[in-house]
Amino acid sequence: MTDDLNVVLDRLDAWLEENAPADHAALNSPAMREDIEAIADRRFPLHPDLVAWLERHNGVTATKGHDGPGVILPEGFILHDATGMRAGQRALEEAIAEWVDENESEDPDLRDIYDGMYGYAFHVRWVPIATDITGGKLIVDHRDGERFGNVLYGLQAGDTEGPVKVWDSLSHMFQDLLVALTEGTEIRLPGYADPVTPRLSGSDDHAFVRWE
Repeated sequence: MTDDLNVVLDRLDAWLEENAPADHAALNSPAMREDIEAIADRRFPLHPDLVAWLERHNGVTATKGHDGPGVILPEGFILHDATGMRAGQRALEEAIAEWVDENESEDPDLRDIYDGMYGYAFHVRWVPIATDITGGKLIVDHRDGERFGNVLYGLQAGDTEGPVKVWDSLSHMFQDLLVALTEGTEIRLPGYADPVTPRLSGSDDHAFVRWE
């Protein structure tokens, strides 16, 4: 899907530059190769779509929080840079270690740490790519098989279930985003009561996308 993703990102960049220049300015320059490689650090192969995105933009710099320029995704999700993705993946590893420590005496047959999901929401091959104001995460799934590359939503405070699939891939996520921006259509994420629609706020170089 990487070739398709690059076409979508070309169009997305062009649309933001023309219509929402403050959002376009908030997109970071490409990530350094060593920072991309450090996300998984040879623990597992990164999905090509994630690599392609980071080689285009190393996340965003949203200087006004979850409701200002740079928040191009709906529901206030801010896209992480490679360092933030690495930190998120390591945090899940730590959560697994803590869960195993707390539960191994009760369950001596715990599944292999690199193969199973622990508790309700932890896996070492999940890479959080964006966070909303509640702590909810968008995650690229790096488990083997058909799940490889899926974009999941979950991990917000108070969750009692694991993340759910929202998109088949980052390519599909950015394609849906591009369609919503160019055609003014809505997007609805699981866990949110209502769909949201993009609207332009501000003018000239200060224009940015606000989801309402």
